[in-house]
Amino acid sequence: MKGLMIKDFRIIMNQKRFIVLYLFIALILSFSMDHTFIVSYVPMVSTILALSTISYDYNDNGLSFIMTLPNKPGDYAVAKYIFSMLSVTFMWLVSILLQIIAIMIQKTDVATSEVIMTDALMLPMFLLILAVMLPIELKYSPEKARVVLFIIFGLVMLIVLGGKSIAESLSSSGIVNVEKIVAGFQNINGSVLVIAAYAVCIIVLSISMMISIRIMQNKEF
Repeated sequence: MKGLMIKDFRIIMNQKRFIVLYLFIALILSFSMDHTFIVSYVPMVSTILALSTISYDYNDNGLSFIMTLPNKPGDYAVAKYIFSMLSVTFMWLVSILLQIIAIMIQKTDVATSEVIMTDALMLPMFLLILAVMLPIELKYSPEKARVVLFIIFGLVMLIVLGGKSIAESLSSSGIVNVEKIVAGFQNINGSVLVIAAYAVCIIVLSISMMISIRIMQNKEF
């Protein structure tokens, strides 16, 4: 498993110029945009880079060769999760450092508690994205996975828009007081929200990893 993670690390390091460039761009953009932008932009790109290692493994039947090595199929899935989570977490920490630098250079007043809570919620959000995307990437080839993801995101958008329409109709008819429900969520203590987000993230990641392990065990190479 260690060898699989080293392989992925070296794949990412082949793109070190791109990584340095996008960190520089993120820092520059943070001067003209909201300070939370950089903490969403950098982990997002690192998520894409971590998932791209699967595409590299599929090139020239590389995955079939990897499975001939003394690694169990389940080890490959676990290694992908560990590497992806470490990559996103590390870049999330880097983005917070860049955010602090931007704030110090600009010398702007910020609501510290609000910024801390927003930053803390960014990490579980991207880890949840990994939890959804990794099983799909492992189940299908990268090309097919893009189609599946497009369909999933399309369905999610339809559900969100449909739910919004239903909520508006229920609110206008007086059946449900949507504003009261939203106000109730806004009154939730920030620390409770962060703890709940990380708890949900751990549960979803655990389920996702078990699914991915099963996918790899049933996969034919």
